[in-house]
Amino acid sequence: MPKQTRLLAISFCLCYEVPRCVVPAAKTIFIPDEKEREKAIEELYEALQFLENELKDKFFGGDKIGFVDIAALFIPLFQEVAEKQLFTSDKFPKLHKWSQDFYNHPVVKETMPSKEQQFAYFKARAASLAAPSK
Repeated sequence: MPKQTRLLAISFCLCYEVPRCVVPAAKTIFIPDEKEREKAIEELYEALQFLENELKDKFFGGDKIGFVDIAALFIPLFQEVAEKQLFTSDKFPKLHKWSQDFYNHPVVKETMPSKEQQFAYFKARAASLAAPSK
């Protein structure tokens, strides 16, 4: 299989896996119940470990930002919103470096909402997820 075709196939698979694995686990870390939250954090660690293992270069698609990087951009914000150190350089060194490279890339700085704006959005979403249902 040609390298470009293989990379495209891997990208599609990872774009499917990011929301399927990470989003449900990340949502549940805002659950007030301590036992359920700890279980959710373990599930989140498993999903992050999967991504850590798949990150082979500076970005998921190589030396340039690609579709998977954009799909995964929210991951570093979850630890700030959750006010927990989930995404440490010790536990996930490649993902930590990836997040630094991604958010410091000139194109990202120019086109993305600021990290503060994204944080405010996710913090509001987390509050709505944690609020009791009416």
